[in-house]
Amino acid sequence: MAENKNSFIFYTEWLETYENLTDDEAGKLIKHTLKYVNDQDPKAESKLTELLFIPMKQALKRDLKKFDKYKEKQRLNGAKGGRPKKTQITQALISKPKKADNVNVNVNVNDNVNVINKRKEDFKKSLHPFLEHYGKDLLNEFFSYWTEHGEKDRKMRFEKEKSFGISRRLSTWLKNQNNFKKEKNQPKKEKINAGELLKQKYGLS
Repeated sequence: MAENKNSFIFYTEWLETYENLTDDEAGKLIKHTLKYVNDQDPKAESKLTELLFIPMKQALKRDLKKFDKYKEKQRLNGAKGGRPKKTQITQALISKPKKADNVNVNVNVNDNVNVINKRKEDFKKSLHPFLEHYGKDLLNEFFSYWTEHGEKDRKMRFEKEKSFGISRRLSTWLKNQNNFKKEKNQPKKEKINAGELLKQKYGLS
């Protein structure tokens, strides 16, 4: 953890992961997390702890980078004598055409796309530990579905969920896929009308 940082964000979406663990497994995972944020460089006690901590570790690293940027910004402001004063807008600036506003909008849209693409890459990396168990094709389908978003959306599909545990979602995805294949491979039942049923029941010709 960074210097002078004595707290971290514990995301509510991790609850789904913990609910699917035994008390012993959950205890090992939370202890591993706390040791990590306290710079103890812990070694996972089990393969399960190691796999489940990967997406958590990525989120903690992103938060740490944001904190470091914030500290650097505060340091630069301090070197300049504090937060810069608001400049007075002159009449000449107000009367200029609003073409510059369009440029700002385009920049914001591009920034949004870049940010989403970065989060897509992070989501893809979080699936790597499950490659051996689920296979490339299933993970590609899972990735394409859950990273879908509209042109103006600021969030992808998985980010709109109240909670999203990758391990649990992958397990459900595989189960639904297998059920679909079973239904598809089942032979269609022939329809028999009421007359045919009576003939079969009473041996009528």
